[in-house]
Amino acid sequence: MSQTQDKIPQSTFVVDEKVLDMESRHAAHHGALHEDGGAAYTEPKRTWRSFVWSSLDVPSDEARFLTKLDLTLISASALGVMCRYLDQVNITNAFNSGMKEDLSLYGNELNYANAVWSAAYVFGQVPSNLLLTRVNAPLYIAFLELAWTVFTFATAGVKDVNQLYVFRFFVGLFEAGHFPAVMYICSSYYKPHELARRNTIIQVFTAVGPLFSGFLMAAVFSGLDGVRGLAGWRWMYIVCGFVSFPCAIWTAFAMPQLPGRAKPNWIFTQAEVDLARARMPTEVKPLTGLFKWKDIKRWHTTWHVYLFPLLFTFMAQASQSYGSMIFWVKSYNVKGQPPVFSVAQINIIPLGINIIIIVGALLNSWISDLLPGAARWPGILFASFMGIIFPIALAATPVHPTHLASRWVLYYLNALVATAAGLMWTFVNEVNRNDPEKRAYVSAMMNAFAYIFTAWVPIFTFPTNLQPYIVTGNYITAGFGAASVVTVLVVRHLHLLDLKGQQHVQRSSSPEDSESAKDTGKVV
Repeated sequence: MSQTQDKIPQSTFVVDEKVLDMESRHAAHHGALHEDGGAAYTEPKRTWRSFVWSSLDVPSDEARFLTKLDLTLISASALGVMCRYLDQVNITNAFNSGMKEDLSLYGNELNYANAVWSAAYVFGQVPSNLLLTRVNAPLYIAFLELAWTVFTFATAGVKDVNQLYVFRFFVGLFEAGHFPAVMYICSSYYKPHELARRNTIIQVFTAVGPLFSGFLMAAVFSGLDGVRGLAGWRWMYIVCGFVSFPCAIWTAFAMPQLPGRAKPNWIFTQAEVDLARARMPTEVKPLTGLFKWKDIKRWHTTWHVYLFPLLFTFMAQASQSYGSMIFWVKSYNVKGQPPVFSVAQINIIPLGINIIIIVGALLNSWISDLLPGAARWPGILFASFMGIIFPIALAATPVHPTHLASRWVLYYLNALVATAAGLMWTFVNEVNRNDPEKRAYVSAMMNAFAYIFTAWVPIFTFPTNLQPYIVTGNYITAGFGAASVVTVLVVRHLHLLDLKGQQHVQRSSSPEDSESAKDTGKVV
């Protein structure tokens, strides 16, 4: 992705008189003081140290600000995302740990419960993300976390499948705005070369949640099953609620306000608030009032509104195959015969998938930042190809092979499909950085479209009553992977055309600026 937007436009920020001396020292690093007390932000020169971590290449006061930001914004976002995915996927662990039998879910009720969740999740996407630009962001995100926590607790007492559907609907509704919101706030504070790795750190917690859920289910089942007359899977929902609650409180206190509305608090000084705005000049003006129809129409004349959601949808469907692994492990236990795998093993064995996603996603983002122009598309293309290879391999090989490890490995390697989600969120936020409202809209649409398909496609491709004996569904999944490959190449082509157009405009207005942009904005 081009670094052009890091360089232009330059910005000036005004410093409060009480912190003028401190900011004067900062200005000595970042630019000369103006008569009004402001300092022009000058991009620090990047060296090899920034490829380890971006704050290693900036002046000490800016490094201190970025460290504070990492410890608060990234930690609150990552913990919130972990809890969201923990509370989202625990239904699968519960289903395979006694819920199926207790609630008589012998048909496709699990698929329907996931569809209800997805429908609510889609419904809440765009309104929530647009509302985020108009409200107190930390309190709003903390409210979302507390609200879904309440319904997670409630699921522990579910009596029948209809109650399950209702509670899953509200969990999905309140979870809807969370992930796009934290990604939006990150893109409001971090510059492109700082963003990919931080976004990916948050993104990998979507794998930490299920990872934690599996170990948690195993521990809860062995230690609490039957305590006070409650089944182990009901205790899991109670424990999940107690995990989510403190994370929501931390979000309320630690998550920073959007730069345009930020004020000094117990974490950030006035000088650091001013620095945040100077670093990101597109985020200076707080967004207020109603949304303008002319802006919405303008957004829909650009390719971003259509192709980013389409690409993310294809990628989401291409990663469905590895979800069958927990059913595959359980299928070795035949009724009337000694179990091959215990309940703990059924929940723990598939967790290797999440470990591969975590490691692979971090490597993918670090490599992306090292590529010329910090290009995002190669990592996305790699993941898309994995979405062709491994679903086909799962479809074409026996479900219960002679050597159990051969299929085990295929499920694990299929996790490579999910290693580019962080890059996708970085890409969409970078491309739309200069239009904050459009950025909120496009990222929400991207998540919404992915879950529109997730709400119904798995009912036909991976029906619960046929798991893990899925053949056609895996071939269809490979088709989504192929569609993702084509779409990412089209996105790359159109993005390069946009960059050439920007350089032409800059060359026409200022040859000197044009050369600067050309040097820093190369994309391959």
